[in-house]
Amino acid sequence: MEERIYTVSEISQEVKRVIEQFISPVWIEGEVSNYSVSRVGHVYFSLKDQFSLINCVIWKNISFSIPYQITTGMRLLVHGNITTYSAQSQYQINVIEVRAAGLGSLYMAFEALKKKLSSEGLFDDSRKVSIPKYPRSIGVITSPTGAAVRDILQISERRNPSVKIVIFPAQVQGKSAADTIVKGIEVFNKLVNVDFIIIGRGGGSIEDLWAFNEEKVVRAVAASKLPIVSAVGHEVDFALSDFASDLRAPTPSAAAEMTIPGIEEIKNGINRINQSLQQVILLKMEKFRNQVDDSKRRLFLNRPLEIIKQRFQRIDEFEGRLTTSIKQALQSKKLRLETIVNTFKALDPKAILSRGFAIVYRLPEESVVRSVKDIERGTPISVEVSDGGFKAKISSIRNAKSE
Repeated sequence: MEERIYTVSEISQEVKRVIEQFISPVWIEGEVSNYSVSRVGHVYFSLKDQFSLINCVIWKNISFSIPYQITTGMRLLVHGNITTYSAQSQYQINVIEVRAAGLGSLYMAFEALKKKLSSEGLFDDSRKVSIPKYPRSIGVITSPTGAAVRDILQISERRNPSVKIVIFPAQVQGKSAADTIVKGIEVFNKLVNVDFIIIGRGGGSIEDLWAFNEEKVVRAVAASKLPIVSAVGHEVDFALSDFASDLRAPTPSAAAEMTIPGIEEIKNGINRINQSLQQVILLKMEKFRNQVDDSKRRLFLNRPLEIIKQRFQRIDEFEGRLTTSIKQALQSKKLRLETIVNTFKALDPKAILSRGFAIVYRLPEESVVRSVKDIERGTPISVEVSDGGFKAKISSIRNAKSE
């Protein structure tokens, strides 16, 4: 019988078929090495033990659901299918679920994510805002049946029943916990029906509290427009949401005590403000009285009525001087006008007629005769004297040289 000869690709495909067909999905535990993330978001790493190593891949659509920040050196439990990469005849695990193996790995994941988010500035104090001092309404994201919500409600009722507590029921443990916490933050930020938010739960193991360490929760806390108080576990417990929040409370009860003002505290504050206002008013009134008294003293010393009388007297003096000046100016102008009139009268040729002189006009043009050359025998003339005139004819002419 002739032996079959396979190509490299054919034998690779046959191995792939056998492995993927006959080996069911498995759980494998090992230490992470060669960790990397591709540009598009696929995660590649190896799991190793003392003697062997196996490659793993987490596709992008699965990697988003992993609650841990995987880092080299962590011990993980991974669940997935064994497949082969036929191009290089290598087998690998397509990971569909990841769990941390032991507390050490959880702490490593905690520190790795803390370092990553801190480098992005999510924990910076400059991002944090103050919690409103006198809230009207507080949003609480926690389990509706847990001890945390009961403690918050009891403390609110004792300290200030007028503060409204709005509860968003969330899972605080398990696979869906992080998604419900994020949803609660988003709902309150959309409705803006509370002054700030408290997120938290009672104490538990690091696994129980892990939802508050998940990256999606921490980013939602940092992105919230409403101030957030993180109150997770007991005093010794720390979650990454504590670092991103605007205020960390050691317990849910402490969060209520720290943020809900007591009735007596408010009354005492109002009384202090009232006393301060009264003191300010009294000081202002005293200052005003002193100013009035000072003004009175200055008025008396300066004798304003006497000053006004003196001003009136000076006005009268100026008025007298002005009147005299105007009279003198008018008299001077009158004298000058009379001089001009007399001058004009003296120069008026008709005024000379009253002294025996006459004006002779040649007719018919009525031109003034100034010389014997202007007339001849028989020329009709008109003679004007002071009290009238008459007409005549020239009968003879005598030249001054002929005399």
